[in-house]
Amino acid sequence: MAAEGVAPLGPAEFCALERQLVAGMAMRKKRNVKMGPVQQLKLELLEHVETADPDPSLFSAVLAEAVVAVSHGLGTGPAQAVASDLQMDWNLACASPGFVAWLRQAAAQRPDSFPRGDPFGER
Repeated sequence: MAAEGVAPLGPAEFCALERQLVAGMAMRKKRNVKMGPVQQLKLELLEHVETADPDPSLFSAVLAEAVVAVSHGLGTGPAQAVASDLQMDWNLACASPGFVAWLRQAAAQRPDSFPRGDPFGER
């Protein structure tokens, strides 16, 4: 994927795009299925970070604060697991213009137009 010249991604835009993907995947299911607890945690973490709109260098710190905020006094293990996935995606977005281009394109698609299988087109 040619991605030269792709504008860098800030934390707020990253979170908004990730939230669109999570919502799109939930809508893509063929039957009426409620969003699972993992997806719900992911949305809560993303909303917290998006609202804070930190400087990119503070993304990890704000994500750690979000883990505590969304855990509601429960153990933080589930939120930490989801946050580690978000941290990996953020790191990839910071290092790969191709991933940023894919993320923007995938988030802009209608849920019923998402390809089945691998998001990068390999099925």
